[in-house]
Amino acid sequence: MIFIGSLIGSIIGFKFGGFFGMIFGALLGSRAEVWVRENLLGEPSRQYRVQQSYFEALFTSIGKLAKVDGVVTKDEIRRCESIMQRMQLTAEHRKQAIDYFNQGKQPGFDIRPVIEKLYFASGRSYSIKQMFMEMLLEVAAAENQIKQSEWQLMLQICEYLRFPQNLFITLARMRGFNANGSRSQSSNQRQQWTRPQQQKTNPYQVLGVNQSDSKAVIRKAYKKLMSSHHPDKLIAKGMPPEMIEIAKNKTQKIQAAWEDIKQQRGF
Repeated sequence: MIFIGSLIGSIIGFKFGGFFGMIFGALLGSRAEVWVRENLLGEPSRQYRVQQSYFEALFTSIGKLAKVDGVVTKDEIRRCESIMQRMQLTAEHRKQAIDYFNQGKQPGFDIRPVIEKLYFASGRSYSIKQMFMEMLLEVAAAENQIKQSEWQLMLQICEYLRFPQNLFITLARMRGFNANGSRSQSSNQRQQWTRPQQQKTNPYQVLGVNQSDSKAVIRKAYKKLMSSHHPDKLIAKGMPPEMIEIAKNKTQKIQAAWEDIKQQRGF
């Protein structure tokens, strides 16, 4: 899609500044067009579009995920309720979330258009996509396991969202899940994942590293996770304000895991 502002800006920039002027002009023209569209023509801002598409995609996906094995369990409903409480939704937003949930659990509901709307709204924001997949993992693990049907659906959502499946598998492992039984090598692999009961959170799993990894590797993983979950960055990229408390909670867990490892290893 060619934006008029970028095109005009690049032409003017090339005329006065050659190739580099064209690049600068295209950037300036693009920003000017966005400003005109949002402030003069009344079009929704990118941040607003991300927030709305994220909210819709999250709760329709939760509904579909809860019903994908045929039965919505009490644990899955409680987990969805917990998410709404942590998001501190208003009565209006809570009703909307329930409507999306009920829509998602309808037989034959096509989740793809909803997920792709989020993809196009969020653009290249890896952090937004990661937070989204983490929330789905949390719901899927309501009964301390991820069923094959749930796992397959989340892999499909990864595909629609253009989120790397290997990174999604890493996120699952970071939550203490291990493959149970045979493991297919295809991209559409079907698995059942179980999480062993633990008395204490494993800080290495929280950071997605091995206990044998060096300080440099662990520190790099810690910094990357802190950056991708930083509330201010997520707000700037369009994360719904209701999700920020959840993001803050995640950064606290990441920080606690890093401090725990530092104490254990004497860093």
